[in-house]
Amino acid sequence: MASSQISDPATYLASTLHSVAALSFVPVAVHFNLFYHLVAVGPVATAQALADSYNASSSDGKPKSPLSVRLAEDTMYAMSSLRFVDYVDTDAGDTFRVNAVTQHIVNTPSVVHGMNHFTIDPYWSGAFLMRKLQASNFTEYPFQENQTPSQFGYAAVGEQEYANEHTYGIIAKQGRMESFNLFMEGKFGKFGSSMPARIKSFGYDLDGLLSGAEVNGIVMVDIGGGRGEQLIELHQAYPQLTSSQLVLQEYQVDLSLDETAPFSMNAWDYKSSDDQPIRGARAYNLSHIYHNLSDELALSLMKKVSNAMRPEYSRMLIQEFSRNANYGKMHAAMITLYAGRTRSRLQWKDMAAACGLKVTFEKYPDLGEGLIEMMKVK
Repeated sequence: MASSQISDPATYLASTLHSVAALSFVPVAVHFNLFYHLVAVGPVATAQALADSYNASSSDGKPKSPLSVRLAEDTMYAMSSLRFVDYVDTDAGDTFRVNAVTQHIVNTPSVVHGMNHFTIDPYWSGAFLMRKLQASNFTEYPFQENQTPSQFGYAAVGEQEYANEHTYGIIAKQGRMESFNLFMEGKFGKFGSSMPARIKSFGYDLDGLLSGAEVNGIVMVDIGGGRGEQLIELHQAYPQLTSSQLVLQEYQVDLSLDETAPFSMNAWDYKSSDDQPIRGARAYNLSHIYHNLSDELALSLMKKVSNAMRPEYSRMLIQEFSRNANYGKMHAAMITLYAGRTRSRLQWKDMAAACGLKVTFEKYPDLGEGLIEMMKVK
């Protein structure tokens, strides 16, 4: 929101700063499935009705936390301040109503997992940001991987098990990685029907990328591609592509993946290995990878991929959120959790030049993932 659009700066400032406390109630709302119960009981319900609905629900054999009316009321009132539900003041007391955000949360299973992780972890890290900076008299910035406010905080409270662990490693050790992976499958929602449809809507010639004599080899290597969601979408759009032409590349092969998946798998840990093992692929896809990395690690990864690319036809496809006013909060989260960042078009071009690459296509939408294509300088 531009400053010229703020009619009451004092109210806006107070409301924005108080949102920190309101967001701390999000994991409580998720724990008690309050959004689901509001939809089930509603579209309008009192805190009493929500507490009754939860307390009467099945626990699936797991120990069940009791939900008091006061906790339900205060949690949902906080959610209404975030516009996750609507607040209605009635003679019956505080009442809450389903809105479009509530319905989206319930309809998109990955959302609640993201709501948990992106309150718990940024809140922890953010609480130690200023202390981390002050400890070095502000001289150790930008942060380095495994040396962010997250690790500093765990060291400060004596939890040495996490003091030198990457944030993803911390999530895994705390038993939250399965939940995080479920979030990554759908995130907070998709921008466009599929990856191929989205990037083609930018005017990108995906058909041209996937055509020609060279595609008899490997067409796309999806680096850090999770469970292969984008490769599945690519195969759905181009069913002639074989599993040997589509490669999901992770630091270790996930043996739980369906053997009928339309892609093959390759293990590569780009942080410890010197070379990209798959050379001369048509496209190397990196979706939401670079924003998790410090400048040092991002350049290292880009150089390793660049070294494997063929100047005649290989492309690096980078899919990231644009650096604009909509993603400043995400930028802050990437810094405090991973020492990463959201990068600008000038920064992408500087990185490309440092790795013997050039930007040959770029699209930076206001919302959703953009696309940067790079090729080797001949």
